[in-house]
Amino acid sequence: MANVKITDLTAATTPLAGTELFETVQGGDSKKVAAADIGNSATAVPFLSLAGRAYIQAYSNTDQTGSVSAATAIKLENTDFGAGITIANDGSGNPTRITFAAAGTYALAPSIQFANSTANDHDATVWFRLNGTNIANSATITNVPKVADGGAQFFQIVIYEQVTAGQYIEIMWLPENVNVTIDFTAAGAIAPAIPSVILAAERIA
Repeated sequence: MANVKITDLTAATTPLAGTELFETVQGGDSKKVAAADIGNSATAVPFLSLAGRAYIQAYSNTDQTGSVSAATAIKLENTDFGAGITIANDGSGNPTRITFAAAGTYALAPSIQFANSTANDHDATVWFRLNGTNIANSATITNVPKVADGGAQFFQIVIYEQVTAGQYIEIMWLPENVNVTIDFTAAGAIAPAIPSVILAAERIA
């Protein structure tokens, strides 16, 4: 169909199937490229659709206890949905490793429900590890109030981290007192259950 203006062509059916061919110039030569490959370079993330995007929503519905003398990795036993990010077990069989199928920059946003069953306020420290090594400058302290002041503290943080394919990140925590726990609350008559931990993560670049 030579010498026909683009504006005179019949409109294509959308959404495209991905197999349609377009012309591009590469290295000074005209070449063909499939619609599915346009914009799909090594660094591209397709934000206009969920196809190819990495994301996960995971949670824990168990109470979790920590140690005052050693770091403990937070467990995420359940996944609502996800693609390109999974939760893998550590060497002890605990589901703690947030694992990335592709290299990129990811945003991680854990939400943690702390509980304190003592008569005094106590701190809890939260930070991140990449493949077993602490991520520098990633720690945060939250203060969990005593029972008389409610004995509960909601904690949330967002971190951005670059990973290579197959690497994993763990959320670590260290309570000041063993009676500071990560607390699950079962569903009530009106409100749904309160997970002890909720994680949302996605690839952003």
